[in-house]
Amino acid sequence: MSTPQFLLIPGFMCDASLWKFMLPGLQQLGQVHFADLNQGDSIENMAMRLLTDLPVNGVIVGFSLGGYVARHLAWLAHQQGISVRGLVLLNTSARASTLDEDNKNRQQIKLLTHYPYKGQTLTALRRALHPQRQDDDIMLAHLQAMSLSLGKQVFLQQLAIVRADGHHELPDICCPSMIVASRKDQMRRLDEAEKLARGLPHAELHIIEDCGHMSPLEKAPELLQLLRTWLENQTFNDGFDVSNQILRANSV
Repeated sequence: MSTPQFLLIPGFMCDASLWKFMLPGLQQLGQVHFADLNQGDSIENMAMRLLTDLPVNGVIVGFSLGGYVARHLAWLAHQQGISVRGLVLLNTSARASTLDEDNKNRQQIKLLTHYPYKGQTLTALRRALHPQRQDDDIMLAHLQAMSLSLGKQVFLQQLAIVRADGHHELPDICCPSMIVASRKDQMRRLDEAEKLARGLPHAELHIIEDCGHMSPLEKAPELLQLLRTWLENQTFNDGFDVSNQILRANSV
């Protein structure tokens, strides 16, 4: 079996350093390719741009906003007859953004026409972490450094994206899939992850305990172990036979 080729897609205002704690382990499992979400005004446009970067028989790994893009990328690949070895969705969803969420984003965009960009607010950064890590200065500094590195234009571009409901695409994504949710994620509900797993034909759902939204940074060893076990247990070829498994009780 060929070495896995991972395409890593980060989340909102995250760069390649999102994967820094996972990178050594990922490089032991396969070859790593980094994607970014620094261009495109929609999930669809972002996914289409990444289609040309998709490795042959690649494993697409998407976190949060990147999970929306990863999911649509896997769907696009299926539509165009491009083989995808697997899909890993971390702390994400297929639900549409609400009117309230879109209104709040538009308000932030409007405010930034009058005020300088200083990165994300401390409140927003803390909300992304497990309650017991919300005063972790090193973790907060890491999140803010990514936000500042990407800058105002990327912040405005990503903030303006309206996330449409994508559940109708799930039945067409036939590759083996793994969905990972966090018990203490304040930005994504567990039922959103469960709905993803029910909609994908060949999916597993795993729940990480003692973790907030930022699972690649908060729980890198646990994520790596889940990924390693999942890769070992799946049959990645055109004739794979994997039953749908929604493992609600399988927690790390």
